[in-house]
This record gives sequence, C-alpha cells and structure tokens, in this order.
Amino acid sequence: MALVVLAGAAPFLSALRESFLSGGAYIGLANYRELFADRGFPMAAAITIGWSLLSACAVMVLAYPIASLALGSRRAYAIIFPLLVAMWSVPVYIGAPLWRFVLHGAAGDSVFRALTGIEVNLMESPVAAFVSSALVAAWFRLPQAVFIMLAALGRSRRSTDDAARIDGAGPAALAFTVRLPAMAGAIGAVAALEIVSAFKEFTVPFLMTAGGPPLRAGITERTVVGATTTLELYLYDLFSGYADSGVVSAYAVCLSLVVGAAVAGGFAVRAALKRRSPLSRAESRTVGPAPSPDASPSPDAVADAGSSPSDLGGSAPSLGGARAPRRIGRVPGRLADAAFAGSSWLVVAVLVAAAAVLAFCILWMAFSDLSIAFIDSPIPRFFTTANFGKAIFDDGLWLALANTVYVSALTAALVGVVAFPAAAWLADRPRARAAAFFVALQALSSAGGVHSLIPLYDLWRRLGLLGGYAPVVLVYLYHSLPVALFALAEFMRDQPPSFKDAARLEGLGTLGYLWRVQLPLALPAIGAAAMVAFLSAWNGFMAPLVFLDDDATYTIAVKLHAYVGSIASGSPKWNLFAAASIVNVAIIGLLFGRFKKPLATSALSDQIDD
Repeated sequence: MALVVLAGAAPFLSALRESFLSGGAYIGLANYRELFADRGFPMAAAITIGWSLLSACAVMVLAYPIASLALGSRRAYAIIFPLLVAMWSVPVYIGAPLWRFVLHGAAGDSVFRALTGIEVNLMESPVAAFVSSALVAAWFRLPQAVFIMLAALGRSRRSTDDAARIDGAGPAALAFTVRLPAMAGAIGAVAALEIVSAFKEFTVPFLMTAGGPPLRAGITERTVVGATTTLELYLYDLFSGYADSGVVSAYAVCLSLVVGAAVAGGFAVRAALKRRSPLSRAESRTVGPAPSPDASPSPDAVADAGSSPSDLGGSAPSLGGARAPRRIGRVPGRLADAAFAGSSWLVVAVLVAAAAVLAFCILWMAFSDLSIAFIDSPIPRFFTTANFGKAIFDDGLWLALANTVYVSALTAALVGVVAFPAAAWLADRPRARAAAFFVALQALSSAGGVHSLIPLYDLWRRLGLLGGYAPVVLVYLYHSLPVALFALAEFMRDQPPSFKDAARLEGLGTLGYLWRVQLPLALPAIGAAAMVAFLSAWNGFMAPLVFLDDDATYTIAVKLHAYVGSIASGSPKWNLFAAASIVNVAIIGLLFGRFKKPLATSALSDQIDD
C-alpha cells in the first residue's frame, strides 16, 4: 500500500497542489483557465481519440482470426506462436525506429517504397504519419491480444466444438457461430485493454514521428500540434519547454482524470460484456460438476445439447447443462469458410513477411560501414563487423548495458520481496475481496503514463531526490506489482490446506509457515514474477527518458534512442543502432535461456522426484 501511495497517489496529489500555484504563490484556477484557452489541447485530445481507436480496432480485427487459426491447426500454431513471441520480445525502443527506417527511410526513399512502390514520408504527410504510427503501435500490442484470446478460446467446451464439427461446421461457423458468442467477456477485456493502452501510448508516436508534421490549424500562440501529437506527447512537449510547473501540473491533472475515466470505462465495459457472455451465464447456472473439457461427447449428449444443423443457426449447444440464448442467423457455408481461412492465412503471411523485412534490415545495417537510411544492395557494399566493437567499447554501450542490468535486477529482486508477503495475505482473504483488491490495483497501474511520470519527477525534484535510479525502479516496481501479486496469490491459494495444518502441529506460527513452507514452494512463481519484472524494466523507455539526464546513467533504451534521435534529427547512426540492438536482444535471450530451467522446479517437485 505504501508503494501504491508513493508511486500512484502521491504524484497526482502533488500535481493537483502545484496546479493552483505559480512560482510558489497561490493563483487559484489561473492555470486551468490557461489550459482551456489553449486551442492545442482539444486538438491533441481529438487526435488521441482517433489514433487510439484506429490502433485498437486494428488489433481487434487481426487478433481474433489469428487466434482462431492457431487454435484450429497445428501447422498454423507452429508458425504463429514463434512469430508472436518474436514480435513481443523486441522492445519498442528498437522496433519503432526500425519501422521508421523501413517506412520512411531517407525522406520517403525507403525499403517499403522499393518493395511496394508506395512512398511514405512521415515528415510531410499527416495522413501517412497518423496511420503508420497507429498500425505500428498495433503491431507491438497484437501478440498480447492474440495470447489472451487463445487462452479464452481454450476455455470453450471441446464437446461443443466436436458437436459442431459433426454437424458440418467449418472454420467460419466455429469461429463466429459457436465460439465468438461465448467469448464476449474476453473480447470486451481485450478491447478495453487495447483502447486504454492506445489512449495513453507515448513511445511509438514519439520514436516514429516525434509528433508528426505540423497541422495548419495546430500552429497556435502557445504550441504546435502535429498529426500524431497525442495528449501524452503534448504534455511531454510542455514539460520539456515550460518553465512554470504549475501550468504543466494543470495539464497533468486533467490528463490523469481523462485516463482514469478511460480506465474505469474499460473495466466497466469488460465487466458488462463478461456478464452478458453466454458461457458465463451458462457456467453460473450449472448444477453439479461440469463435464470434462477433454471428454468426447456421446450421441445422447450431443442430442441433449441441441446440436442439430438447425441449432447452429438458431440456438447454441448446451454449455454445462444450461442452454445458451438463441442466436438468429444463417450458418456460414463453404464459401465463408474458405474466405475466413484464406484471409487469416493472408494476415499471417503479411506478418511473417514484415518480420522478415525487419530482421533483414537490422542485420544489413549492423554489418554496413555506412550509416545510411536506405538499402541499395542485398549485401552491404562496405561490409564490416567493426560496428559491434565501436558501439560496445568506443561509444560506451557496455556502461548502458551495466546500468540496465542494475536497474532490471534491482526491480526483479524487489518485486519478490514486496509481492510475496502481500500475496500470502491476499491468499488468505475471501476470493471476492482479493479480486476486488487486485482489480483496484490493476486499474491504478493501468492509469500510468507520461501524465503520472512528470508529476512524480516534479515531486522528487522538490524533495531533492533526483540524480539516481530510485524513481525509475519505483515506477517499474509499481507497474510490475499487479501481475506478481495475482500470480503469487493464486499459486498460494491452490496449496493444500493440509500443509498449514501440518505446520501448526509442528508448532510453526504464521511467519514460520510463511518462511519455511510457503517460500520454498513459491520459488518458481516468484522467479516467474521476477523474470516478468526484469524484462519490463529492461524494455522500459519512458521512465529513463524522464528521470535520467546524465550520459553516465543512461539505460540501453535511452542510449539507443540517442543513436537515431527523432525523425528530424541530423546524422543518425543507423549502423551502430542496429549493432547495439542485436547485442541487446542477444543478452536478453541468453539470460532467459540460462535462468528458465531452474525456475521450473521447486522444493515440492524435488521431493516428488526423490
């Protein structure tokens, strides 16, 4: 709770206080009047709404067909799963500049133009900057959405799918007539998550377009609004250029309230859709044990389920003994099945081709002696391997890597120290109360962004605590806490009650049981939470960008950004950027390959093996 107050509530309260001050003197609502008189603020809000809806819709349109294809075909799963893992493992601070290289190149003379004949100039075309950055943001969030939908599709009763296949249902019928109605809750959860994430997105539009080409109506007395100047970028520009923290605090307060409302609305929509899900209603009305999801349906069960051909177009098969609401509509035929399967495979093929192009570009740049923004030959004409040595030793990349290891390892260690006792306490609480606590914590964590980092920066500046990694670690720890708490609490809740009874018979108290029994058993779960926190801190970009201003303290994210800068920066070092990026990804792969196996065993599994 202290961590939540310090990283979540304190920055907002500090910004709220500062928003009524100017130079330390109370001025009332003057800062807010200046905010609402600024024509750039509502323009940035409109851009944010349109940009986030486009990005979130792109994710939703692509995620469900990919998940359905992966679930229905082992061959498709063997292609899709490693592709999504590769997309998810590349940090945004590497992927976004790389997409800028592919799409924009040298003022539109790019790899994308060479492949398609279409010129994309992110500095001159507002539409190109707006659409490209939104789709690239969708590229980075697509794996998470697909994995969530795969998990939700896995909850579908296999007997229902088998009954539908017996009646001749193809891929389209299974996807839209059988599974989709039972996934309303999951679809709502993904949609809410995507809209909120896109609404407060900062890194992709910042790294790709730096706000985009200025709009004619966006040139105001105070600011310049570009095609991709979202509210988060707008606030960051104010933070970088405004001397009066009161004005910036007023903007931060208003943006925090807007993001908070968006998060609350997302959770409300998710809960409403989950309640309306036929699967949720059916399971809530089930009396007695639910049928095994692995059991094949008997002919009598299929008949009782109402799974005749006419039922597929009318009412859904019975789920857990309860009949789902009647659905009206004709069952998709073979033409729809072919169209659905073909379009899904086309999407996967495009994603594979895009990933291959990105991999080729980064390898080409890493082994080129010229730092150019376009590719003019299949193999670099000035081939070299010296870029790796230049980046690591001459440019001090080793120091940035060491700083990143320090920040990430400290975050990973602290998340276990903080989350384990709290999760043990939550595991002993009623499930409904623990769920409410977790949802509240998740909502607070989801509301974070530049609008919360800037007030935190101002708070630490006034306290004289800037100049170190403490605020960076605090931010990463705060955002890693919900996942760690949920995973650990569920792990400990599933432990047999006989363990605690035996510990009491041996004379162990609460702390003794926590330290000598639960901790050894929970080591794999703690390790998994620590790995997630480590990766989150390693891939973080916003917190180091805001809090670190000394080259000697830069993490790898800020160091890589310094190589290529923004889209208008002169003399980007693309070859050193690519070499450093490959080193970065390789280190992450080696670390996880080394520590993944030990985390799969625990004290209990060791005893079972013996």
